[in-house]
Amino acid sequence: MDKTSIAIRFDYSEHRKNPEDVLVILSEYVRFYRSIGFITLDAINEKDCALFDLVSLQDGSAIAWIRCRFSKWNDFIFNSAEELANYLDSNSEISTIEDLDAVSNVLSESIVKNADQKIQIEPCIDLEQLGKVLSEYSDLNQKLYSDESASIGKGHPGEINSDNFKTLNKNFIFNDNVIDMFNSEVKHYKRKSKFYVHVPVNKGNTVWRLEELVTENKFTAKVVNSNWLDDYQSGRIDPIGPKDLMEAIVEYDEIISKDSRRKNFLKIKNAKVIEIIEIVRSRGKQDDFF
Repeated sequence: MDKTSIAIRFDYSEHRKNPEDVLVILSEYVRFYRSIGFITLDAINEKDCALFDLVSLQDGSAIAWIRCRFSKWNDFIFNSAEELANYLDSNSEISTIEDLDAVSNVLSESIVKNADQKIQIEPCIDLEQLGKVLSEYSDLNQKLYSDESASIGKGHPGEINSDNFKTLNKNFIFNDNVIDMFNSEVKHYKRKSKFYVHVPVNKGNTVWRLEELVTENKFTAKVVNSNWLDDYQSGRIDPIGPKDLMEAIVEYDEIISKDSRRKNFLKIKNAKVIEIIEIVRSRGKQDDFF
């Protein structure tokens, strides 16, 4: 079993006289890392796996070694956190919800790249939660002395070499108030509509990407109509082509975020196809893929 752990390292100043401050700051960096882990796993409906154990504390520099209890997510979380840190190196200020949305997109791309075929749904980042975590990270940076730094890395407790550790940008600032930046409203819907279905022909994955005919909203949804799906997967129902329309009952949460200028940002999450009513076939030639 792989015993690789994640190190959160705080290189503190010799001028910091209160040892309690060192432990408090280290624990806040650990909390920041855990929060990023929670956000990335929550984005793919795996938040119950965001559990971490303290493996070891190491002196010299203050280093906390932690590990996700579900080992398959350990590298996934670290890689997402590292790519976020790389992005914040060159984007060291967040002032608008557009800035925050750009960070969210980086995390989403990282999730897809690092998931290693573990997920079938499109990531949906909780923007408000991400904003709160980055705001807390900004506040934490203000506590550091000029000769202090923090970094993250992978290895085994007791290792001294930290050449491959990623130094976190202590100059990052969150230049807004999360509450003022936006207010989120969640609405739950269960309704009938018509959709184009983005799915390879003859492939019956339970998670499909839909495009609603009327609204043109695009989102992923899990097909929970198991009897119909069994028929489709076994070939008793002809493959859905790129111009076919699926009439179905869907259920989903619509998350609307509003920034201080009242601009709306809409995301759809927890979508399910409850019932397939009819496949309206087009008359044109169907391609192999949508």
